[in-house]
Amino acid sequence: MSKSSPKLKQNVRGRRDLPRIVVTMGDPAGIGPEIVLRAIVSEPVRSMASCRVVGDLPWLERWNHRLRAGARIVPAGVVDESSPEVVPVHHVPALGARGVAVGRVSAAAGRAALAYLDAALGLLRDGDADALVTAPVSKEAVVRAGVRFVGHTEHLAEATNTKRVAMMFVGGLFRLVLVTRHVPLAEVSQQLTPRRLRDAAELLAQALVRYFGCRRPRIAVCGLNPHAGEAGAMGHEEQRVIEPVLRRLRAQGWRLEGPMASDALFYNAYRGEYDGIVCMYHDQALIPLKMAFRDIGINVTLGLPFVRTSPDHGTAFDIAGKGVADPLSMMEAIRLAARMVVATRGAR
Repeated sequence: MSKSSPKLKQNVRGRRDLPRIVVTMGDPAGIGPEIVLRAIVSEPVRSMASCRVVGDLPWLERWNHRLRAGARIVPAGVVDESSPEVVPVHHVPALGARGVAVGRVSAAAGRAALAYLDAALGLLRDGDADALVTAPVSKEAVVRAGVRFVGHTEHLAEATNTKRVAMMFVGGLFRLVLVTRHVPLAEVSQQLTPRRLRDAAELLAQALVRYFGCRRPRIAVCGLNPHAGEAGAMGHEEQRVIEPVLRRLRAQGWRLEGPMASDALFYNAYRGEYDGIVCMYHDQALIPLKMAFRDIGINVTLGLPFVRTSPDHGTAFDIAGKGVADPLSMMEAIRLAARMVVATRGAR
């Protein structure tokens, strides 16, 4: 497996050279404010990225005091942002003076979380940021606010008029992409089309080359059915959809293995035998990822006109406000976004 990656400048003072990352606060009633504050003031993040938070400034000040995070919350662009304790905030007054109840789903929190996301998109469109990192939102809360919302991936694709996107997960040795995303298991087979499979495989291959330094990536492809269909004895999707697409891609020079039974495939992947894996449905990818690399899992949206990452966990309402939320996945999401931006600069 290729392990090469671009080197970053480790000079905190020279922050103009660092990737500019805009970080959304996420659902204000969840753990987003906690993990964002703790991640941004950490040395591993500050040495790699210049971050700005999009969210509610008074709410973050309250959390900073409550957590004793030691951050200095300031309006973005007002003071020198190179100081280690400074957290610049692009304030979006969507929350209201009363705020929300921490740990509870609400339309108010969902409305605010979506406002932060859309404001961050505005900064990216204006050229004020190089990449987007999103803290978790509650789909239920956004829907309660009266917005049809499937998730970050779909919202960002629609907002940027992007026709082809893929949900990618990165953790440890795993770089996984989904062919189908948040759909009921009973509908996976009908949504598994040659076009969706090819789009996912192509976006994964492009990402492996562009961002991860894999010159000629070796990609494994999961089957849909047990034992990858057992030559039609346990399902026909492998023969009808997956194998024809793989044959065409191999004829173009791709290094592909599959369709393979996912239990055997992930054992080999854990040993470092593949640069990337194409998975047919959500849990086929997420179960092994969270089993092996739960604390450092990262979600990446491929296909957008900018880099977007997020921690691979939810709002965790059950622990919100208790000061125990682990910021590691958020830290890794920011660091990966920074590495991807640097890789993009190097490719120009």
